[in-house]
Amino acid sequence: MVRSPAIVLIAALVGMLSSLSSCRPTILATGARPAAERSEDGRAPAAAFFRKPLLSHVRISPDGRHVSGVHSRAGREILMIRETRGGELVPLAALDRDDAGASATLRRVGWASDDHLLLSVESPYRESGALRVQARQSRLILVPTDGGRMRYLGKRWENQEYFQYQDDIIHWLPDDPEHVLVSLRKPTEKGAGARRLHIRSGRMRTVAAPRTGVFRWAADHLGRVRAGWGEPRRDSERFLYARTSGEGSFEEILRWNPWEETGFDFAGFSEREEQIYVWKRDERGRRALYRYDLAEQRLEGVVYQHPEVDVGRLLHSRVDGKLLAAEVVTDRPRLQFLDEDARLLHASIDEALPNRTNRLISANRDETRFIVRSSSDIVPPQYYVFDREERSLSLLLSAYPELEGSTFSPMQAIEYEARDGLVIPGYLTVPADAGDAPLPTIVIPHGGPWARDVWGWDPVVQFLASRGFAVLQPNFRGSSGYGQAFESKGYGAWGLAMQDDITDGVAWLVERGIADPDRVGIFGVSYGGFAALYALVKEPGTFRAGASFAGVADPLTLLDDDQEYWGLIDDMEQLVGHRRRDRDALEAISPVRNAHRIRAPVLLAHGTKDPRVHVRHAHKLASALERNEADVEVLLYEGEVHGFLDERNEIDFYTRLAAFFERHLAPRPAGPPASEPLDDAGRAQAPTPARF
Repeated sequence: MVRSPAIVLIAALVGMLSSLSSCRPTILATGARPAAERSEDGRAPAAAFFRKPLLSHVRISPDGRHVSGVHSRAGREILMIRETRGGELVPLAALDRDDAGASATLRRVGWASDDHLLLSVESPYRESGALRVQARQSRLILVPTDGGRMRYLGKRWENQEYFQYQDDIIHWLPDDPEHVLVSLRKPTEKGAGARRLHIRSGRMRTVAAPRTGVFRWAADHLGRVRAGWGEPRRDSERFLYARTSGEGSFEEILRWNPWEETGFDFAGFSEREEQIYVWKRDERGRRALYRYDLAEQRLEGVVYQHPEVDVGRLLHSRVDGKLLAAEVVTDRPRLQFLDEDARLLHASIDEALPNRTNRLISANRDETRFIVRSSSDIVPPQYYVFDREERSLSLLLSAYPELEGSTFSPMQAIEYEARDGLVIPGYLTVPADAGDAPLPTIVIPHGGPWARDVWGWDPVVQFLASRGFAVLQPNFRGSSGYGQAFESKGYGAWGLAMQDDITDGVAWLVERGIADPDRVGIFGVSYGGFAALYALVKEPGTFRAGASFAGVADPLTLLDDDQEYWGLIDDMEQLVGHRRRDRDALEAISPVRNAHRIRAPVLLAHGTKDPRVHVRHAHKLASALERNEADVEVLLYEGEVHGFLDERNEIDFYTRLAAFFERHLAPRPAGPPASEPLDDAGRAQAPTPARF
C-alpha cells in the first residue's frame, strides 16, 4: 500500500511538535529578531525587506485573551501564541521545509475555540503528477493551546488522500467550541457541499448537499448555510443558489453567462433573512452594491456605488450581521461606512494612526477587542490591539523590526495618457534622496492581469527605491477595479494595447525628466513577467534590461495547460485568445517564439513546482535565448510555487535582481555595451547562467 503524501507530511509535523514542546517556555520575544546588517552606505539589505514578517496570520482568540501568529525564519514556520495584554510568545507547532518538503507551507490559521487552533498545511498534490500542472492540496490540523496532541482531522475520511482542499472554513461558529463549518468537495462529488466539522474527531455532518459545479457555500452571521455559487467546469456560465432561512430549500436565483448578458454575483448577507447583497454593474459599467429580495426574487435599490471605481469587499459585524462598510480603492484604499457606530470607531483609530491604511482584521467573540493591521506606503505593517470598552490602542508588534530607522520613499498616485488617449492610472515612487537629474527607472507591470496595483506598503518597490531606482507601476488597460469598460479593453490585448500602455508610461516619465531614457528596465511576476519579457521583444530601444519571476513565456503553453488542468477554456479564449483560431496572433506575442529579437540582458527566475505557470515556460525561453547567444541569467528555485514559500529563496532572488539592474542600468564609462558583463580585468565575458 502506497502511503499518502499528506500523511507523511502530517507525521513529520507531529514529530517536530514533540521536539518543540521540550523547548518551552519561549523561543522568541516580540521584537527580538536580530537587526540585519547594514551596508557601508547605511542601506538595509534585501533580507530586511524580504524575510517573512515577525508574525503573520495574526488572530485574536474568541475570548480575547490570546493572540496567535506564525513566525517564519530560514525555512521554518512556527505557530505561536501569547497573552493579548503582553508576555512571551510560546511555540505550539512547527513546519520545517527541509524535512517536510520544500513546497510545504502553513496556509491558514484560525481559532476554533478558546483553547484550540486550526492549522492548514499546504503541499504538492503528488497524485496529479501525470498532469502538466503541479496541483496543490491542503490538510487541516487541530492544535491544542495547552501543548496537547495534534490531530489531522481528515485521517479517517474515506479516500482522504484524494481530497484536494480541506481548509475552506466558511464559519468559525464562535458559540460552538466543538465545530466549524467547511465548504468541501469530496473526490467522488461533482461540486462542493457544506459540512459541520467536529474539531476533535474529524467527523462531518452535511448541512448543504453537494451540487454540481458549486465552488463554495456561505453562511450568515448565525452560522446558517444560505448561499452557494459556482459554474460548470468547462463553461462560462455562472449560477447562484440561496434560501431565506437555514431550514428552507435552496432555489436557483440566477444563471447567466457574463460574456453574453448582465447578471450579478453574491456579495454577502443582510441582517434581514429575506434579503442578500449582490454586486452588479451599474449604468456606467462599474461594480456597485445592490440589495436582492429572495422572497420576491428581484433586485432592489442600490446600496452603494462609486462614480470612478468598483465597489470591493464588504465588512459585516459577526455579532448581528449588520453591514458596516464597503471598501473602494481610488488613489488609495478607502472605506465607505454604512453604519455610523462603525464609522466613529474607525475614525478614532485613524486619528491615532493618521495617513495610513488601518483595518480590523480579527475580533473576539463579542467584538470588544480587535487586531488592527496598520501600514502605509512608507510604514511597514504594524499590528495593534484595540480595546473598544477601554478605548485603548496598544502596539502588539512591528512586522518588520529590521527596517526600523530606515527612510522610505513616498508612493504617488499618477495618471498619464496612452497613445490612443485613454487615461492610465498608476503609481510612481521616486527615491527619497533623489536629486533633479533623470533617474534609472524600473517599470513593474502587475500580475493577473485582471488585478491592479494599490497604494500602500510594497517591499519590492521600497527595496528598489532604496537602491536609487524610480519605480513605475502602471494600471494598464485590462486592470480590474476601474469598471467594465476599462477592464474589457484588455481582453485579447496581450502584447498589444496593454503593452503599449506600459511603454507610454515610460515616455511620460522621460518627458518630465524623471526617467533617464538610457537606463530603463522592466520586471514583473506572472502576467507581469510576460509583459516584461515581451517588452524586450517589442520595444528594444526603450528597455535596456528585463527580469521575470514565474512569467508567462509562451501564451500557447499557458492555454494548453489551462485546457488540460484548470478547465478555463471559455474564459481564457475570451481573455487571451483561441488556441487554434488565434494561433498566429498568439505566436506573434510569444517571448519564446520571438526570442531572437531580444537583445537586452534577461534575468529569468521560476519555481520548479509552480502550479499556475509551469516551469516549462522558463526552460523554453532559456533554451531559445541561449541558442541566440543572448545575455541570460537563469534562476530555478527548487520547490517554489507561483511565489516564494521559503524566505531564503526570496532574499536570494531580490538580492540578485537588484544587482542585475545595478549592473545594467548604472552609469557606465565608454567601453563594452552594458549587456556584456566584465571580468576583473575589465574584459567582456560571456554570461554564466546560475541554476538552483
